[in-house]
Amino acid sequence: MSRFVRPVLWTFGALAAGGLVFGALLALNIPYRTTAAPETTAAPPSHPPVAPAEMAAWVTDVRPGPDDRTAVLRVDLPSCALAPHARVTETAERIDADVLFQPPADPACPRTTADFPVKTAAPIGTRPVVVNAGDSWRLLTGGWKKCDKVLGCEPPADHCAQAWIAQLEFSAEAEHPGTKRACDQNWLIHDLSRRGQAANRVAYRWAGGGWTSFASATGGGCGEILAVEPAFPQALCRDLTPPS
Repeated sequence: MSRFVRPVLWTFGALAAGGLVFGALLALNIPYRTTAAPETTAAPPSHPPVAPAEMAAWVTDVRPGPDDRTAVLRVDLPSCALAPHARVTETAERIDADVLFQPPADPACPRTTADFPVKTAAPIGTRPVVVNAGDSWRLLTGGWKKCDKVLGCEPPADHCAQAWIAQLEFSAEAEHPGTKRACDQNWLIHDLSRRGQAANRVAYRWAGGGWTSFASATGGGCGEILAVEPAFPQALCRDLTPPS
């Protein structure tokens, strides 16, 4: 039996010694070195592709379409413009239309003209079609007409109306409203006013689509005006005092 007891005692002795060593290590509080998990980098968020920038072609004319809901825009654009297409938005009062395209890679691409129909949901009627971010066109008797920025789409029949006077002041770049001194349907005398300057009297004749100046005067009466245009009616200027 002794030959079996001795190995067993050795085994228990070895285990006891190992336990003492392990206990000593715990008592020393030696930190264990652990292997950190590898850091992972989050994938960047994906973004939808950005649509190419678009430009607006310059509208040079508006023409009738095949029905009362269609107008045709004639535009100027590069001949190699990419993906040109018409765009239209409308309200009960107006229609906004343009032709958009992606600019070509070649800046030296020659320019050309092209027609693009635009179709509205409701009949166009008397609504203005606004193009080029501010130019208004309206379908009148005889076709489409570009509207004047001051007179609108249907200028008054009376040539002495304030709308015609406002147009000439706009053309003259007057800084302040002037004074209409005399007017009939063919002749006009108007005093223009500019900041820091004395009033300037100007004589106009009707030219079919608006007033055209032909003489100026610093004094009263008709002398300076008749010296330039003897046909000017003296009844319009005879009693005028100098501009002030």
